[in-house]
Amino acid sequence: MAEAAVGFLAQKLGDLLVQEAIDLHGVRGEVEWLKEELEAIQCFLKDADAKKINGGIDGESVKNWVTKMRDVAFEAEDIIDTFMYYQLRRQQQPGFIKRFVFIFDELISRHKGHVDVEGIKTKLRDLSEKRSLYGIANTTSQSRSPGRIPILPQLPDDIDMVGFDNEKKKIMLELLDRNNANRSVISIVGMGGLGKTTLAKSVYNDHKVKRSFNIFAWVIISQEYTILEILKGILSEKSETSPEDTIQTLSVKVFEKLGKGNYLVVLDDVWNENVWNELVKVFPDDNNGSRVIITTRNLNVAKIADPTIQPHELRLLNEKESKELFLRKVFPRQDIKTCCPTYLVEYAHQLVKRCGGLPLALVVLGGLVSTKPQTKDAWQKVVESMRGQFVENGKRLWSAEGFLPTKNDKTIEEFGFNCLEELAQRCLIQVTVGENEDRSTYCRIHDLLRDMCIAEAKENKFLEIYQNDTANCATMANAARRLIIFNEIEMLNYSNSNLRGLFYGHVNLSLSFIVMKGQLGRFKLLRVLRLMAIVGMSKFPSVSEFPSEIKSLIHLRYLEMAAYNWKEVPLWISDLCNLQTFIIYCDRLGKISDSLWTIDNLRHVDLPLSYITGPPNMGNNVPKNLQTLKWLRAGSWIGKTLPKLTNLCELRIHRVSNDHANVLSSSLQKLGRLAFLRIEGHEIPSDNIITAFPNQHCLKKLHLDGKLNCKKLPNNGVFPQQLVELYLESSKLEHDPMPTLEKLQCLKYLYLRRAYTSKQMICSARGFPQLSSLHIESLDELEEWTIEDNAMLCLKSLLIEYCPRLKMIPEGLKHVPLDQVKLITRHRKLTIRLKKNTGKDWYKIQVPNIFNGDY
Repeated sequence: MAEAAVGFLAQKLGDLLVQEAIDLHGVRGEVEWLKEELEAIQCFLKDADAKKINGGIDGESVKNWVTKMRDVAFEAEDIIDTFMYYQLRRQQQPGFIKRFVFIFDELISRHKGHVDVEGIKTKLRDLSEKRSLYGIANTTSQSRSPGRIPILPQLPDDIDMVGFDNEKKKIMLELLDRNNANRSVISIVGMGGLGKTTLAKSVYNDHKVKRSFNIFAWVIISQEYTILEILKGILSEKSETSPEDTIQTLSVKVFEKLGKGNYLVVLDDVWNENVWNELVKVFPDDNNGSRVIITTRNLNVAKIADPTIQPHELRLLNEKESKELFLRKVFPRQDIKTCCPTYLVEYAHQLVKRCGGLPLALVVLGGLVSTKPQTKDAWQKVVESMRGQFVENGKRLWSAEGFLPTKNDKTIEEFGFNCLEELAQRCLIQVTVGENEDRSTYCRIHDLLRDMCIAEAKENKFLEIYQNDTANCATMANAARRLIIFNEIEMLNYSNSNLRGLFYGHVNLSLSFIVMKGQLGRFKLLRVLRLMAIVGMSKFPSVSEFPSEIKSLIHLRYLEMAAYNWKEVPLWISDLCNLQTFIIYCDRLGKISDSLWTIDNLRHVDLPLSYITGPPNMGNNVPKNLQTLKWLRAGSWIGKTLPKLTNLCELRIHRVSNDHANVLSSSLQKLGRLAFLRIEGHEIPSDNIITAFPNQHCLKKLHLDGKLNCKKLPNNGVFPQQLVELYLESSKLEHDPMPTLEKLQCLKYLYLRRAYTSKQMICSARGFPQLSSLHIESLDELEEWTIEDNAMLCLKSLLIEYCPRLKMIPEGLKHVPLDQVKLITRHRKLTIRLKKNTGKDWYKIQVPNIFNGDY
């Protein structure tokens, strides 16, 4: 009987395996066809989005068609990922019987996949027929929006200029500098709405400027420009042009006109880097002090136009300036100090804060509020309507989502950083540097632009955000691909099981684990999972077991979680074969399974600093694609495994000692792609580490936290010359480090904390040519600090924190272009000396932003 049963099972299994092979071949062909079709759809949608932005797609019928096409693309993506899910799951089934049991489920899934592909084909045929009906193939983008009067210097406007008085003075000095007779280009750079045009107009119309130039012209360039229109704009008067004019004839006319005297030409709103190269020939350089002013969002435009003059990068307004501009618009021609009723002050504060220091936002919002009754109810409604939704930034999510292709032999991460850099150059995002110990770099966009992005993302079903003020939101039917939750929910009842990204951040993170328990498994296509607290470690949930449901999420590429106490990261973590990023925040973590290191796709690993079981045992299972390795305890792996991780770009090791000196030096020499190195320990073998620096051609950030086993820094030639950021903490150097550090030509950020134990520090002339931020803290013995002339000529930010013996700031700071100074000290006399306008040392800094505080 038993033998018959076994024979029967064997026969059925054989039949199923044959059928499986047949079905697999057929479905794989359909999936390949679907992949090609999805690429074509995505290209079309990209074109449609471009036409929509430029005004080329209009009408509800067309918008509806594009929406349906996007839905088909989502369906196609779901089918492909589901097929890949079952393929991976099939490969992971060990043993004969387990695979036999699994085949039934897989065959049903493949049949469904075949039906779904046929459904996609039907929908595509239907949409193709309607495409010609709606005329979508013939849509064209339009040029500039009609009917809008631009800001011109000849036309009055009511935009007040607040906060840029110092910048105007600097520009005026450059415009009227008699010692510079060369034609010069002065650039004003900043994000949209920051006041570039307003500042340029204020300068252009200044009576001193009007007396100093013979010829004036103001031309708006914008995104879609033609050289012909620009040349006509410079000539300005109709008598100077004719309908028969070409670019050649107009170029001659412009050159001749500008050659009749010294000129001032404003090129407003330049987007394209090629504009200046195309126009430069028509601007004569007759050694008569002529000037060109460019306003632009793109920093590269400024650098190309005139590399010899530092661009004027406009900042956001501070709180005081923002309040002044806002109240000027709400209460025109009234005293700013007394105009706002006391019962409206708090509402005004909230509205000003909402604008984030952006002048245009303050002006527009102030104009709106000025039309409302001056009552609590009216202003409260405006405050409520302006409430934004805040989303914490994740790290490396672009890569995990598959948004970034590889190009020109660059990694996905390198390509992503290039995209960020381009966005920053165009002032669409701001790159800000945090003040925490890691000096982490963050990206942010203005709230108003962010709101527009969120609205667009929701319309295109890219994401959905749920917060406290959203009622019953988690039960709503929605096809968004990413879900972000900030409100307390007892049960996640989200209809879209094809979710790609799930982000849960709440003060009570314990609740998130309770809510997710029993539910994560149904999101089988999830690529990104982030369960984080939005406050400190004290709020992390006391959960001892790593969530077992995560095991089934084999598409997962990004996993970031926080907890207070985990026994271990389990052996099954290696089942997540697509995992690229693994980030754990945990006060106490007992063990990390060595199987983590067997994941071939692993790129970024960030472990808790308090990881208590010692260094990992990677053995021969080296993840060759690993680029980030943070907070591993020093151990034998440094000599055995570290040299094999040749793709590492970021490395942070703690508990380093002199016992690791030789192996650490030897291993670091083999990591030629390292860009960020941080080493912590009671005593750091700096002499050995320094010997590895000549091989570090990519190293830009170096953090050494611990007593160095040397009393003096080596000569400048030993440090990587491309170093941009340097932290020395608890170094306890006895000799002044500045003679070495000031010669680093690329250094922009310098942080010295308990790094130096002597009385005198000198920054020599022409030292620190690129330094923009300097933070000195707890230099307990420092009494005298000298900054010689022409040192630190790019320094914008200075923080002095608890240097108890420093009684006076350097005289040389009066030649440094500081924007902000932060002083934290118990030394009351130093605080008084730096008091704004009245302090004895105020003349040395005179910055727009100064903070005086104490412990």
